[in-house]
Amino acid sequence: MAAVESITTTGMEAQSQPLVHEILVLDAFLTGQLDQGRYESITRDFVVDVLVTLDMEPLGELCIYPAVDLREPGWSFIQPITTSHISAHYFENPADRPHIRIDAYSCASIDWRALIAVCHRHFGLDEWRAWFIDRQLDEPTRRGVIELAGTGTRVSSQVPLFPGWPVNQGEQR
Repeated sequence: MAAVESITTTGMEAQSQPLVHEILVLDAFLTGQLDQGRYESITRDFVVDVLVTLDMEPLGELCIYPAVDLREPGWSFIQPITTSHISAHYFENPADRPHIRIDAYSCASIDWRALIAVCHRHFGLDEWRAWFIDRQLDEPTRRGVIELAGTGTRVSSQVPLFPGWPVNQGEQR
């Protein structure tokens, strides 16, 4: 296990805001393999960009874990953020296509299109599928899921899984 030091950003100032509990779950094939020798800097740069995009602050240390089972080379990481987290698992998959699995959970509203663009900028997304989940507890009529698919930053499919839930939910409100 390799822990990387905490990251500091210039983000949101201490202020009271309602918690909204949204998550983007993204599973993507990549256009090429990532440089295993740079896994810490690749991860750190990605996390800093996500923190800026979400306007969040780190809550604890960024922890990066290189693969132990070398039949599946790659690495995993988790970054606790203000009452939320960002985690991912990258699989080099030398016999097939490299891919990444990302969970970005935020207590603030997520612009999922901007977050997908950040993922593409850092990892080179090829074909991907995602789910944007609005997991409100005290406002059950706002709960919902959108199933997404695309390539790179292009969204080719956007299907609300609950009738009547607005398709543009998740974009900046």
